[in-house]
Amino acid sequence: MSYSQFHLKRLRVMQSGSPVYDQKFHLGVNIIRGENGSGKSTIADFVFYILGGEFDNWKTVAANCDEVQAEIGTASGVLTLKRSIEKAQTPISVFYGTFEEAADQGLDGWQSYPIRRSASGQESFSQIMFRASGIPEAQSQGAANVTMNQILRLLYSDQRTPASFLFRYESFDTGEIREAVGDLICGIRGYESYEIELELRKLNKQFDELSSQYTSLLRSLPEEEALARVESVDARVAGLEEEYARLSSEIANVDDLVDDQEIKSFVQERKEASSEIRKLRGQIVDIEQQIHTNDLEVTDLTSFISHLEELSDKLPKAQKSSEIIGSIEFTHCPACLSPLHGTSDPDHCILCGSETDPEQERSRYLQIKLDLDIQIRESRQLLEEKETGTAQAKKELRKLRSTYQEKLSEFTVRYEISSSPRESFTAERYQRLGQIDRELRDLARLRERAAELENVSERKATLQGEIDRLKDRQKALDTASETRRRTALTQVSEKAKSFLRQDLDRQDEFRNAKSVVVSFRDNSILVDGELNFAESSNVIVKNAAILSLFAAATEDSEFLHPRFLLMDNVEDKGMEQERSHNFQKIMVEASERAKLDHQIIFTTSMIDPDLDEDQYTIGPHYTHADRTLRKLSDEESS
Repeated sequence: MSYSQFHLKRLRVMQSGSPVYDQKFHLGVNIIRGENGSGKSTIADFVFYILGGEFDNWKTVAANCDEVQAEIGTASGVLTLKRSIEKAQTPISVFYGTFEEAADQGLDGWQSYPIRRSASGQESFSQIMFRASGIPEAQSQGAANVTMNQILRLLYSDQRTPASFLFRYESFDTGEIREAVGDLICGIRGYESYEIELELRKLNKQFDELSSQYTSLLRSLPEEEALARVESVDARVAGLEEEYARLSSEIANVDDLVDDQEIKSFVQERKEASSEIRKLRGQIVDIEQQIHTNDLEVTDLTSFISHLEELSDKLPKAQKSSEIIGSIEFTHCPACLSPLHGTSDPDHCILCGSETDPEQERSRYLQIKLDLDIQIRESRQLLEEKETGTAQAKKELRKLRSTYQEKLSEFTVRYEISSSPRESFTAERYQRLGQIDRELRDLARLRERAAELENVSERKATLQGEIDRLKDRQKALDTASETRRRTALTQVSEKAKSFLRQDLDRQDEFRNAKSVVVSFRDNSILVDGELNFAESSNVIVKNAAILSLFAAATEDSEFLHPRFLLMDNVEDKGMEQERSHNFQKIMVEASERAKLDHQIIFTTSMIDPDLDEDQYTIGPHYTHADRTLRKLSDEESS
């Protein structure tokens, strides 16, 4: 499926371990009908809640229930959900499969996800639903994540929200979030521009900090060394070390050159000091080996991450290929080559005859995709740890080398110079060794500064390249977004005008409406620049706008609307029966014209008799005696 979509397949509400509501839903129009006060709005609230809505204003009968469960069909496969009836932020448990498969597994296979993305980086339910439904993750300009709750605010038209509001009412709300949701629903990729803007702010700040750091480092160098490079410093160090080694060799072989006797204790102390230097050298070798090992592991991890990312990119293509090609039909047994006389039913395996389920196959692809994403994230964390470990090891290596040089210098001065005939031979060499030690220390500091300067310079260049790339991408996105915005909102406006013109002759402005402007940021709908009508007409305007977004999405796959609509207000604000019947027919006709899979769920206490048929209705006609949430008997409740 190449467009975003989810729909409700089954809804079950549990109390004391028993179902008090259990109904199956279908694609197309689903009507929950019954008397006022029979619990229809409660069912709508449960649908909103199980799909990730942040809701906790439960009526008493609903608050007495324990859990709501649902089977959801998505663009990628079937998910089964369950959520305790508690607070707005209560997590949702997900099973990748059907109700029946979840029941067979018991407690195994369920994974719990928070409603919103947590500080720990754990994936949220919204991210799971977005991926499953084919909706890309988005951020608003205010850096607040666009969640399932925010999406549902544009899909669920309830009775509590004022009729003049486009979005379902929420106490904390911003124009930026509403605009990001609206853009996303319309298929405008402009929300990526918001992310780029945030990233540019961060990168520009980092660039300024690096510029200040570079200036400070440059000022810390002697004027004559301002242009020193790591390579030139290393060459000077290599020359001094070569000279140092030659002088040390001459001092080490002084006994062969000068006839003198050593005192035993002097020799023993020199051996101990020499042992300490060798120990330091061994530590240096160990850390060098550690750094080398880390570098190899970093290389392996980088290749492994690239491999995982390649698999993640190829998986949707493999799934699409599988859907296009279908299952392989064997005419002969792969083992003995005997002719097969199996079933030709496409829903059964040609070899073993067991039943196959395309939706289950899509669910497996989804689970593989999520597993790959988790492996990539964990591998990147491990890569970062290895790189951090290498940096710390290099820092410790520099410290050990400095200590080693100091000990070596001390050893030279303390144990190689003595008042003996060798003194004139060794004095000159020791003096030069001391000079070399100081020069090497100065060069080590110079090299460190030069390396920092080069590192900062390279990072600045990398950042500048990324900033330029993001700016170019932002310009391209802005152009594409504006084009898509005009196309999508024009479709929505045309649909809304058509729906208003089909309304009963109750509002003169609707009959000759020339424009309908939907403003996500302002949370409003303007008909020829006006927004104040009679209350029942305001309901028609609002529902026509929400329905027009839905209807446009069922004909244009570029919309990222999930092709799902939940309406609990079609007869709100004193709506007369004939007018409600008319709008119900408008919704059914919009569904019949749809080109893409979709679902409309609406509640009504005065259903159009022409729609009171099994193909549209869900459950019985509810009354005060036969409510949506049935009462448990004493035996069931115990």
